This record gives sequence, C-alpha cells and structure tokens, in this order.
Amino acid sequence: MIRLFVFSLLAIVIALWVTLYLGFPSDPGYLLIAFGNYTFETSLFALLVALAVIYLVLRLLLLLLQWLNPMRLLAAGRVMSRNRKAKKRSHTIEGLLSFTRGNWSTSLNQLKRGMRDNDASVVNYLAAAYAAFQVGDKEGWVSLLEQARKKYPTAHSTIDSLKAQLYHRSGQLEQSLAVLQEMKKNSVNDEAMLTLLKEVYVQLADWQNLSELLPVLERNKVLDDEELLRIRKRLFMEELYATFEKVKAGSADMAALRKQWKKGTAFADDEKVVRHYADLLLQMDDGDEAAKIVESALRKRWNPALVRFYGEMVLGNSNKQLLVAENWLQSRPADGELLLSLGRLSMRNKLWGKAREYYEASIKITPSAEAYGELGRLLKQLGDEEAGEAYLESHSKLLGATLQGLPMPTLEKRTH
Repeated sequence: MIRLFVFSLLAIVIALWVTLYLGFPSDPGYLLIAFGNYTFETSLFALLVALAVIYLVLRLLLLLLQWLNPMRLLAAGRVMSRNRKAKKRSHTIEGLLSFTRGNWSTSLNQLKRGMRDNDASVVNYLAAAYAAFQVGDKEGWVSLLEQARKKYPTAHSTIDSLKAQLYHRSGQLEQSLAVLQEMKKNSVNDEAMLTLLKEVYVQLADWQNLSELLPVLERNKVLDDEELLRIRKRLFMEELYATFEKVKAGSADMAALRKQWKKGTAFADDEKVVRHYADLLLQMDDGDEAAKIVESALRKRWNPALVRFYGEMVLGNSNKQLLVAENWLQSRPADGELLLSLGRLSMRNKLWGKAREYYEASIKITPSAEAYGELGRLLKQLGDEEAGEAYLESHSKLLGATLQGLPMPTLEKRTH
C-alpha cells in the first residue's frame, strides 16, 4: 500500500508539471475520434487524466488481488479435499496391506471404511468378501458380493467367479454349481470357470455332465494330456459301472456290459480299468471271463500289479490259471510277483509242495511280506512248526501285508 501511495503521488506531480509546462490551462487541446456513426471528443488534458485514473485503479486492483490471493484459497481448498480423499483411500490401502499379510479381520474393517470413498472400486468389495470368508462370516461375504454386483454390473463375471470359488471352498457344491452354470451361459470359454466346473462335477460324481463338458475342456486346452487321459479313464469306468447296475437291475444283460467294455480299447491293458472290470465280472459270477480279460491285458503289457491280482482272485478255473501262469514263467523265470502268484494258484489247486517251491523262489528273488507269510502258514500246516514260525516272524516285521484266504493242508492229508 505504501508503494501504491508513493507511486500515485509521483504520478500526480508529473501530471501537474506536464500540464504547466505545456500550457494546458491556457490551451487544453482538443481530441476527436470518429468511428462509423460514432464520435468521441474530449480535451487532451481530460484524456490524460482519465488514462492516469484507469491505470491507477487497475494497479490498485492487482495489488489487492495479490494481497488477498484467491488462488491460494482455492489451492488450500483443493489440498483439504485431497487430504480427505487420501484419508479415505488410506483405509483401502491399509486394508489391502493387511489382506496380503493375512490379517483378515483388520483388512475387512479397513476395506469397508474405504468403501465410503467416491473413488472406491470393485476391488474393495472383492477383497472384503474374501476377508469375510476367511473369518467365517458367510452372510457377510455373500452380502458384499451381492452389493458389488449391483454397484459394478460390468464386473459381474469376476464377482460371480469369486462367489463360485468361495461356495466351492466352503463345501457348498450345489450353490457353486448353480453360479458356474449361470456363468457358462455368458462365458463359455472362461478357463477358470471351466476348471472349477470340472472339479465340482467330479466331487458331485456328476459323470454325465462331466462327459458333456469334456469336449469343451479339450477344445479350450484346459486340461493337459495326463489329466485328460485320467478323466477319460474315470468316465469309462463309471460307464462300465452304470451298465453293470443295469445288468443287476435286470434292465440290461451281460452282452451290454461286454459291449460297453469293447468301447474302451484304449484302456484294455490299463491295470486299474482291467481290475475294475474284472471285479464287476466276478460280482456277476463270470470268473472265466474275468480271467480272460486279465490274461489279455498281460499279453499286451506286462504289469506286476495285475500279475498279483491274477494270483489273489478266484477268477475261474484255478487249474487253467496255473497252466497259463506257468507258461508266463518260461519267459520270466526271475519275476518275484509271478512266482508269488504261482504259489497261491498252486495252493488253490492243493499242490502244497509246488506252492512251497514257488514261495521259496519268490523270496530268494524279491523278498516280500506276502511270500514270507504264505510260506510260513503253509509250513506250519504241513507240520514244520519251527520253519513256519521263522517265516511268519519275517512276515510280521514287514508291515502292511495281508494274507489271502487260501485253502490250507491238514496234518492228516498233507502231500509233499
């Protein structure tokens, strides 16, 4: 203000000096400005005074603006607004940090506070729903996801995906399936959705729907070759069992079961599938066919587990089984599993001496708890108590072995 006063005083002094020097009082001058139909006329002295006054007024206004500085007030307002928003956003940030540390309760509270911010996003709701799930608040996480779906309809696929996953993890498979099936209508090729849908079908044992889904899984390369083969195998085994149930109920005959088996030529030498089918045949009292299935599988690919199964189960004609297995022995004389099975088959045919020889040979090649146990109880029944006890003691040291319910000799009618 002092500067303005000094400047104004200086301007007045200069103006008076100029006026006196030029003789304005005696001849103030004359100014005429014409523009179209408009004219403006004044004395030169009056014009100079008017310009000086306008300049001083403008200068004064500028000084006042600098002093009051309304932009500074606006900036301060913006800073306060940013601080308020930052405080709200800090709840979201703190909530997410707690989320990554696994502090679910703290994370849930912070994320809920952050939802009041105008800049809150669907992430607040998704993370809060997951945190609510972790603390066991079922109604809470379901409600949060419903709110998110209403507020952020464009993100419904992500929201539904999380809902299906949380239902699945909480064991609510039917609810998870309902959400997934709804998602499938709108996003057929969603890999995460298809993977979870496959898992739910497996856990619900919904083999029909899984079979229908399999081409979609394959087309979208959701499964690797190993898992694809495993699912196909499981579906084939379930189809066999479904046909078996129809045969038992009388709505189908054994020909239907054999026809179903022929559809699975790719699994004709698979140990699990062959054993499954053989078990079904045994339940239908068709041991001869079961034996043929196992023998056919072993001709295609030798499998120690199937060889053991062949000796464990009463598959049909025990004498014929023994002859078949002894024929295998010609090309596999040092196969411990085969020798064990031959010992069991010999006992089914009451060939005690031959059984003892096969067991002893099996123990020499690949000592196993089963071979020790079978030989031990056989020797005890044959009257060799000491040797029998020794072998049974070796059997007891090898845990996890189970002896078969085989025919045993009597002391009165033993043969060597």
